Amino acid sequence: MNWTPINCKTHFSLQQGFCKTDKLAKRCDEYGYTACGIADLGTVSGAVEFHQECKKRGVKPIIGCEFDGFVLYAKNKDGWFDLVKYVSNQNVDVLKEIAENGNVLCVTPKKNGFAKIFKSNHIKMDYAQEAIYYVDKEDADCHRIMLCSKLKKTLAKLEGVEHEFSEFFDGDDRWYLPDMTDLSVGHEIEKRCEEYDLAGPPMLPDFDCPEGFDQNEYLKELCRHGWKKKLIPSKKVYLDVDKQEYLDRVKTELEVIFKAGLSGYFLIVQDIVNHVKDKGWIAGPGRGSAAGCLVSYLLGITEVDPIEYGLIFERFYNEGRNTDDYISLPDIDVDVPAEHRDEVIDYIKEKYGQENVSQMITFGRLQGRSALKEVLRISDAVSFSEMNEITDCIPDEALISDQLELMDREDRSIIRWALENESEDLKGWCKINEEGKLEGDLAKFFEQAINIEGTNKSQGKHPAGVIISKFKLRDVCPMVKDATGKNIVGFEMNDLESQGHVKFDILAIDLLSKIMEITNKGE
Repeated sequence: MNWTPINCKTHFSLQQGFCKTDKLAKRCDEYGYTACGIADLGTVSGAVEFHQECKKRGVKPIIGCEFDGFVLYAKNKDGWFDLVKYVSNQNVDVLKEIAENGNVLCVTPKKNGFAKIFKSNHIKMDYAQEAIYYVDKEDADCHRIMLCSKLKKTLAKLEGVEHEFSEFFDGDDRWYLPDMTDLSVGHEIEKRCEEYDLAGPPMLPDFDCPEGFDQNEYLKELCRHGWKKKLIPSKKVYLDVDKQEYLDRVKTELEVIFKAGLSGYFLIVQDIVNHVKDKGWIAGPGRGSAAGCLVSYLLGITEVDPIEYGLIFERFYNEGRNTDDYISLPDIDVDVPAEHRDEVIDYIKEKYGQENVSQMITFGRLQGRSALKEVLRISDAVSFSEMNEITDCIPDEALISDQLELMDREDRSIIRWALENESEDLKGWCKINEEGKLEGDLAKFFEQAINIEGTNKSQGKHPAGVIISKFKLRDVCPMVKDATGKNIVGFEMNDLESQGHVKFDILAIDLLSKIMEITNKGE
């Protein structure tokens, strides 16, 4: 085989691409492809997920991005950062800069101004004809459903009407991953692109410690202060046996924190919490597993003594998840009064740099009930009232999350779970037969909805996550615009963590605002 699929559009090309990264990597492996490339439309938000799925399957991932009139592919790790830089700053000066670096390939359908800029790193090909928008030929109908959603039209209203996506509705379902071909252009790109890793160690900014202290020593010093302030006055360490328990615990926790190189994380969080308190605002006393950390209690990050209440540090942070190539990150939520959250974020930006701090993207996905509604509505399959009657039988994901985890990954579906476990409610429209196939008047639409589940439909801003980096974010993360036109990081939480970017959760809590209001009135 001498052809490589290098122009696949994933569902991160919102409502235009329909390739799921796991399915794409699996098919490439099954078909014997040694490499696969994505070139989403103006975004690289799916790059980390795609990279991880390919590595699992032993397929070489090639990361690209399509812009107006050309596609850029990262030849190596430096090329990846050049690609990120252009996604974040799309102007000709940046394009010329990364062309001079020589770490990015430029592909155009014909020789033009971009060919002159990239010179020897330019490849001419008719990339539009080789684009792959869905993995299997049978996915064409689901791809059309998503295009209808983008156009805000039903299938019936688009029939016989010319529009920007007409070519996908002409009955020639040719936009899928082929299992064999004799073309060779994609192979040329594969040969010129190296294999590299996107993962990295935590990129924590350096915390400004007092003179004479490094981060580890300063963290120890703050723990000593907390010991004197919180444990001695309360007489919790009055007896030798109690004192030893606290000593053993804090030593163990600090050893784990030092080994993972995470002292800076705790110093940053305690500084944020101290800022909130110094302003006279109320900070939350501790949320979830973070209350199991004695170091956090001594630093004043939380107000819950984990030993007094039998809370376990390993539930908060387990070093067993760390490897030579990957350090997992703690997750401490900082609760602040809702009306002061923006002021807290402004403080963080002022301290660590406006270009080093940003909120991050989140994607709205079609899941269960919403996926089925999307298919039924766009297909004009049933009336509005019947659609609601059907989808009322589909449970919320949160209610069955544990049971979904027990399903095989490939079959994991809220709709399929409902058909298997609440079949009586849905049997009038669809059911699973003895062969495991769907049958019934609406079986076709249920099948499409199951296929669509998990597809990205929209993007928004994460309600709590804030990234603080030692680098200018636009140079190491793709930056995108939120609804207000402000830049935010174009990766989701898990993808950011795998690359070493550190997320801090600053949550706006209305209840804290109410407590402050009542307290102030009482004074």
